[in-house]
Parts: sequence; structure tokens; C-alpha cells
Amino acid sequence: MIRLKLLPQDTTTEHQRIVDSVSGALPGAAKIRSHRIEPIAFGLSAIIVDIVAPEEEGVIEKVEAAAASAPLVGQSDLMGVSRMSSKLPT
Repeated sequence: MIRLKLLPQDTTTEHQRIVDSVSGALPGAAKIRSHRIEPIAFGLSAIIVDIVAPEEEGVIEKVEAAAASAPLVGQSDLMGVSRMSSKLPT
């Protein structure tokens, strides 16, 4: 599982549109498992997404690049990587 923090290009963009944009840009068998909204300040919120991807060489970099280049995403930061059997801190 790969956890990313996404910031929108524009604060007025609906969060679900950003999630859908990233979902459509993900490579191969990678899929968004869940997402949540994390308020930051002054109306700006980040979207924390958990992405399930197969264990393959280079998959983390591919997922990061796809999320960062998805339409409506202003910034993407890797928060953590874990196997599904373990938990990432919330």
C-alpha cells in the first residue's frame, strides 16, 4: 500500500474530482483503496489516499509520478509505503 498526500491546484476544486483524476492516471493494477480529507489552513485541505499496487520493481515511483502529473493535482508527497498486512500510522 502506498500513502500519498495530495494538494489541489486550486482550493475551489471538489476533492472527489481530484481523487477521480488520480484514479484514472494510476498505472496498471494500482487502485485507490481509500481516501480522507485533512484540513490544513485557510480553506486548504489535503487529500490522503491509500493506493494498493502489486509488489513490482519501480511501482512506487510509477504511482508517485502518475499522481503528481494527474490533472487537478498541484502537489503530491509520499507519506509511506507498507505491506497490506501491516499498518501505516494515521
